[in-house]
Amino acid sequence: MEKDITTNNLIENNDIFADIVNVNLFEGEQVIRQEDLESVPVDTSYKDLDGRQHRLFRDSLKKVKNFGGCIAFLGCENQTEINNVMPVRNMGYNYTVYSGQIREMAAKNNRDKHSAYAKVLHDDQKLMPVATFVLYYGRKKWERPLTLMDVLDISDTDKEFWEKLISDYKIRIIHMADQPEEIRGRYQSDYGVIADYLAYHGNKKELDMYLRKDRRKLVHVEQVLDMLHALSGDKRFELIKGRYLENDDKEERDYMCVLLDMCEEEGVKKGISLVKRVVQLDIGGKKAEEIAEELGEEVFVIKDIVESMSVYKRG
Repeated sequence: MEKDITTNNLIENNDIFADIVNVNLFEGEQVIRQEDLESVPVDTSYKDLDGRQHRLFRDSLKKVKNFGGCIAFLGCENQTEINNVMPVRNMGYNYTVYSGQIREMAAKNNRDKHSAYAKVLHDDQKLMPVATFVLYYGRKKWERPLTLMDVLDISDTDKEFWEKLISDYKIRIIHMADQPEEIRGRYQSDYGVIADYLAYHGNKKELDMYLRKDRRKLVHVEQVLDMLHALSGDKRFELIKGRYLENDDKEERDYMCVLLDMCEEEGVKKGISLVKRVVQLDIGGKKAEEIAEELGEEVFVIKDIVESMSVYKRG
């Protein structure tokens, strides 16, 4: 839940949302401008087959002006794991937006004493298009499901039969951890830092070397750090955020290369503090396993420190 919230907080910014759409849906062409985006409520209601009312929450939904010749709704869903019912979920998200438009237009017709009765809407009343895409942050390739047919219990031999009866529904999955440098270079917003992190995840040295060359000034520093912490679980990003907020000259630290220096500085401080605590506990006669449990560290880390201390003493 926390990871979803921090991810949504960054993407909810119009400049970030527009950048993600332009890079991943339109190959970097500036089709959507941030000033054309308007956030709309992400919670809607619907009735199930028994007539019970339910609330449905989605990650992000924008109303877009000047989009494909009309006004439309564009939604974004974030996934860190493969979801085996995602086509159905996306259908539900889009349905509720269409249904909401119908209710509003029908209600206005009734207020104007111009009801369409059985037609619900008049012939000249049309709905605004709704589209949803999925940002997937996992490392395992999302091969299925990509369509409604992938979710249904239908054999390959019977698929042709059911295709005559069911309109298939496709979803758009954007695999963030698998984007080449050519695509990542198209990002113009802070989201480029997130894309770079995901591409180099697991290779800190290469990532640091790459980001140190990056002179992009960050706009949403706190939200970027929150998302990096949520994706990596690295508590140093929390410490960096704290130090960033305490610093009066924030503009001088709005660059990723400077934040990385702060990250290394925090790492050194943490290492020194950890060694001091291990020394104290080791002198007290505690075993490595006991020290690791007390300090909340991995046993191999404590053993390495103790071994290093032993080598130093022997030397």
